[in-house]
Amino acid sequence: MAKIMEVENLEVVYGVIKALQGISFYIEEGEIVTIIGANGAGKSSTLRAVSGMVRPSSGTIRFKNKDITNSPSHLIARQGLSHVPEGRGMLTKLTVEENLILATYNRKDHAKVKEDMGDVYKQFPRLSERKKQAAGNLSGGEQQMLAIGRALMTGADTLLLDEPSMGLAPLFVKEIFAVIKRINQAGKTVLLVEQNAMTALHTANRAYILENGAVLKSGKAGDLIDDPEVKNAYLGGH
Repeated sequence: MAKIMEVENLEVVYGVIKALQGISFYIEEGEIVTIIGANGAGKSSTLRAVSGMVRPSSGTIRFKNKDITNSPSHLIARQGLSHVPEGRGMLTKLTVEENLILATYNRKDHAKVKEDMGDVYKQFPRLSERKKQAAGNLSGGEQQMLAIGRALMTGADTLLLDEPSMGLAPLFVKEIFAVIKRINQAGKTVLLVEQNAMTALHTANRAYILENGAVLKSGKAGDLIDDPEVKNAYLGGH
């Protein structure tokens, strides 16, 4: 598989705090790659840098063989990259359907938009049932579904998912990760940031473990599940 993204020596600094200390990673087309680590390890900063929400202080980010390191986020999105931030970021007073339609504002392929809307409702039957409800009235799990649905409606082929299981009941966590797998099987590439390390490793093809803004370990997700150091630090010894 061809590499769809390559990140080299990425540094992100907030004031005097160095959030990322020269990390490097890559993603092949069609993979699910997860970045796991404790709070403050630099996981969300990685996604923000990749999607253009923060400007790296050094390093390079290449997406589809183009250097996007200093590109503004709206131009990066047009390349086919969609970021679902922690906190979901939807317009709570608009309906579910209006939120989904709003995500298509950059698209000209109207027939495909209609097809994608049908696909989102197939993936998330709950959203179809609640399409005329205000997004603010949805449960946390349903709001996460809507956030992922919006990312799909942009027409992106690569999704950046930041803590999709945060604050969700176990049943919804299971459902969200099943959807991530289905989206990937349908051809989307996924970069997943997640504190729920065990679930993330069982979902991903490969993983990077961040600690204090640096890559501590990387490899196939299945191998890292069996790594004693990873087990003790991130998987509760299991």
